[in-house]
Amino acid sequence: MTEKADAAKSEKQIRAMIEELRGAVEGEVRFDSLSRQLYSTDASDFRKEPVGVVIPRHVEDIQMAMQIAGRYSIPVIPRGGGSSVSGQTVGLGLVIDHSKYLNKIIHISPEARWAEVESGVVLDVLNAALAKHGLMVGPDPSSSAVATIGGMAGNNSTGAHSFVYGMMADHIQALEVVLADGSLVRLEEKSVDEQDTLAKKESLEGRMYLKIPRLISRYQEDIRTGFPKTWRNVAGYGLDRMLKQLDEQKTLNLAPLVVGSEGTLATITKVRLGLVERPSFARLVIPHFRDLESALQAVPVILKHQVAAVELMTAPTLKLAGDHPVIGSRLRMFVEGQPGAILIIEVAGADEVELAERIEQLEVELRNVGFTDYVSHANTSEEIARVWGIRKAIFGLIMSKPGDDKRVWVIDDASVPVEEMTGYTEDVVKAGRKFGMQINFDAHASAGCLHMGLDINLRTPEGLRTMELLCKEIMTIAIAHGGSTTGEHGEGLARSYFNKQLYGSRLHQAFVEVKEIFDPAGLLNPGKVVGDVIAPWDTGWLKYSPGYRTPYAPKQTHLDFSHYGGFAGLVEMCNGQGICRSQVSGTMCPSFRVTHDEKDTTRGRANILRAAMTGLLGPEGLTSPEVYEALDLCLACKACRNGCSTRVDMAKLKYEFLAIYQKQHGIPLRSRIVGHMADSSRLAAKMPLLANRLYKNRSFKKLLDRTIGFDERRELPSIASPTFDHWYRSEFKQAEASRGPVLLWDDCYLTYNRPELGRAAVKILAAMGYQVLCQDGRSCCGRPMISKGLLEDAAKLARHNIALLVKHASRGTPIIGVEPSCIACFRDEYPDLIRSEDARLVANASVFFEEFVTQPENIEVLRAALGEKDKGRKILVHSHCYQKSMGTAANVVAMLGLIPGGTVEEIPSGCCGMAGSFGYEKEHYEVSMAIGEQVLFPAVRAAGDETIIVAAGTSCREQIKDGTGRRPLHPIEVLAEALT
Repeated sequence: MTEKADAAKSEKQIRAMIEELRGAVEGEVRFDSLSRQLYSTDASDFRKEPVGVVIPRHVEDIQMAMQIAGRYSIPVIPRGGGSSVSGQTVGLGLVIDHSKYLNKIIHISPEARWAEVESGVVLDVLNAALAKHGLMVGPDPSSSAVATIGGMAGNNSTGAHSFVYGMMADHIQALEVVLADGSLVRLEEKSVDEQDTLAKKESLEGRMYLKIPRLISRYQEDIRTGFPKTWRNVAGYGLDRMLKQLDEQKTLNLAPLVVGSEGTLATITKVRLGLVERPSFARLVIPHFRDLESALQAVPVILKHQVAAVELMTAPTLKLAGDHPVIGSRLRMFVEGQPGAILIIEVAGADEVELAERIEQLEVELRNVGFTDYVSHANTSEEIARVWGIRKAIFGLIMSKPGDDKRVWVIDDASVPVEEMTGYTEDVVKAGRKFGMQINFDAHASAGCLHMGLDINLRTPEGLRTMELLCKEIMTIAIAHGGSTTGEHGEGLARSYFNKQLYGSRLHQAFVEVKEIFDPAGLLNPGKVVGDVIAPWDTGWLKYSPGYRTPYAPKQTHLDFSHYGGFAGLVEMCNGQGICRSQVSGTMCPSFRVTHDEKDTTRGRANILRAAMTGLLGPEGLTSPEVYEALDLCLACKACRNGCSTRVDMAKLKYEFLAIYQKQHGIPLRSRIVGHMADSSRLAAKMPLLANRLYKNRSFKKLLDRTIGFDERRELPSIASPTFDHWYRSEFKQAEASRGPVLLWDDCYLTYNRPELGRAAVKILAAMGYQVLCQDGRSCCGRPMISKGLLEDAAKLARHNIALLVKHASRGTPIIGVEPSCIACFRDEYPDLIRSEDARLVANASVFFEEFVTQPENIEVLRAALGEKDKGRKILVHSHCYQKSMGTAANVVAMLGLIPGGTVEEIPSGCCGMAGSFGYEKEHYEVSMAIGEQVLFPAVRAAGDETIIVAAGTSCREQIKDGTGRRPLHPIEVLAEALT
């Protein structure tokens, strides 16, 4: 049969399988090109387009999907959060995504200290539920915001505190799994009689209980002697744990064999795991060292002092973190100068006095063995969270540098006994020098698991060859030091190739037989651990290789992407770690938190943009409707720019994409109306009574709803009379200024809709002794145009405004705004749109109102002008997205904190959900309101009537009003009212 006929037959079989799946599966069955691209990658160096995707609503869907796929000989690839850096969830087959619907916490038993959960429950979500019981899950990988419990079990995950809490296999009591034939079984402790009964069954389950004990008996000497000397090992199958069971007791639990099997033996659907007590108190000790060697030599001494964790960070990583605009300032709170390395040592327990004594003894012993450098401490929960937050963020930060040289994770995860770390690192550094590379390390030093910084350009044949040779050499070094090829990230596509080298032919053969017992047809996540494994340098499986090209990436762009090496460079900074899938902490991704759909993550959008640029979505490239669909629910909140350590600015990418897309498909009328809203407001201001009557007219709102899609449930903002600029020119009398001029940017909304905000701003600035200027002839900042991709029109406005504002900026006059999106536009978009020195001068002179007020020279002046009016009142603050992304949210709280006697609290919310015009648009209304319901609306509703609700953003205030009925104030209104 010809190759063409084979392909036609295969296509026919897949179509038949799709029809069967759609008839049998209640969940989502996706075989479209968009979904296949979304699931073609994870956080690893690998990429392979799957046949299709099933998103099950319940376990029966998984059973049906596996049975049907098996009939057509299609492999099955289970997937949780997709945070694997070893490629466990990448492959040719049917991906089954457990994360969207299988995410229920079934039961928590605080007394017995265990929890049973569905496989898609995220670790941070479970720990949040356990906190009220004083319990937590022991293993704590850096991907805790994303990692699902099922994925952690499949990988046998661990984390920074493994020295105390071990690995997932040390905590899992039982698993519910779907076997290769689609049968559902529970793996838990079985008595001898139960084993005998099961072994007599003519089924796949019976085969397991019959053959696994025999296999362990046959290979027991190999198991006793052949495993690596380090306990921090996730390579191979857990036969060592199975042998220990049979040595110590007669009962048998097959769960530890499936833990760490990476979906190659069974698909995990439920997990019952033991819990640990959450420490009452914890302290961090952070000694600084001159170099890596002295830090590693101190670890054995430190481990004698009942520590919970010892984490290593070296100079190159510290510099990378220090250069980050948000992380850097936090790092400098506990890192002094530029040390060659630091160790983050956690000491935890139930007695504060005892902790202090242990820390003192630890420091004394370090000094006794010659340590002479600086030591910092983190004692409060806030300080400790800051340190661990940065430690976790490093994982993404080191993966996201611009340029073609990327962090290669294939080589990264070797683990050796603690006493071997110094010798191992010396040998690895020597190996790196042979290739002209200076290798640095970051590590879970308490467990001998060392990650190393290797930036290689895999797009060149030389880079690919370097990866292959260095990978082989470093794995050999690790094995020679009694170590494992992988201490926590697993084998996957990255390290399965080395399984036989690590274990030898006998034990490797034992693993092969285990695989055959569980999966006779070899359809469960093939290519991993054993079998027909992939060489990690196989170019057909790498995300970036010498054949990688981006022919559909824009060569000329409206915005400046030169810092990233172009539009494609910014897209490629996304490493797939998936922090945008966080559901508990942080601010992103707001739309994903509602839909739980991979498409609505920053990672998903970046994957689709990369697919479009490389031609995987066809010749349409970035004008493809699939890309438009993927970016549709991006609110351009900019949380990804700083909330994720990779700093992929999806808002900027979306603006440029819309310009490209609309050049091909045309600009929708609604986008033109939104972009030019300043013109309509200017016209409405000439006849405000008529405009307001029209805006409130139900028939007019229905007309807008039916024609251009402005949802009739939204209230249109009223036009004010008189406008702010009329008041400023005609009524404002400038008092004698003692402190020089400031320019107040009177934005369009302030001018035409809420002039009282401008009057409040003038009152505050004048009370501080400043001369308040406004700029005649200014245009809209251009933010509405930018948000709709009207970048050419926005550039015209920017040039006009820059020409007016640069004279103020060049004189050092601050340009102050009360609407965060306008000032963010000056600081972010103007330099990108215009790319001139004048644009940079304006950007540098532009400050948020709260930034200016809380400058040290202004605080005392303002404090003297404040009275006692709000004594005892509570102020609840929702910060604008751009205040969060640019780091000024804390300034809002500080500014309002100047009011005597009041208490200020920030709502721990992300985006409000309105996001400019997004929440007004009919197709986005429900998502917009659901985003508000996540945190913001409940917090406002729970606040007492006497609580002042505050939000700086125009959109935020409208959203809060529509979602709760409360009318929030702008922070400057509250501050102005408090002036004497």
